[in-house]
Amino acid sequence: MLKLNVNTNFVNQEITLSDKSTGQLSGVRIPSTMGQQDVQWTFISTGRKHEGFVFTGQLSDGQVINSFNNEDQYKIHLMNK
Repeated sequence: MLKLNVNTNFVNQEITLSDKSTGQLSGVRIPSTMGQQDVQWTFISTGRKHEGFVFTGQLSDGQVINSFNNEDQYKIHLMNK
C-alpha cells in the first residue's frame, strides 16, 4: 500500500508517494443531484510507475483508494504545509 501525502491547501498538486515516486493529483468540481458540488479526484503516476485512480467525493485521512484495476492501493494522508 502506498501512502499519498495530500496537501489540503491545494486542489491540484504534485504528490510524493511513500516509495519516493511522484504523481499528479487533480480535483475538479462537478455538479451533483442536490445542487451541491462534489470533487472528482484524478491521480496519475509520473513515469507510469503505478496505476492511477479516479475518486469522487471528499478525501479523508486514512482512507484507502484502489487503482483502476486494483493493481495498487493508496492510503490518503492529509497534511497542511
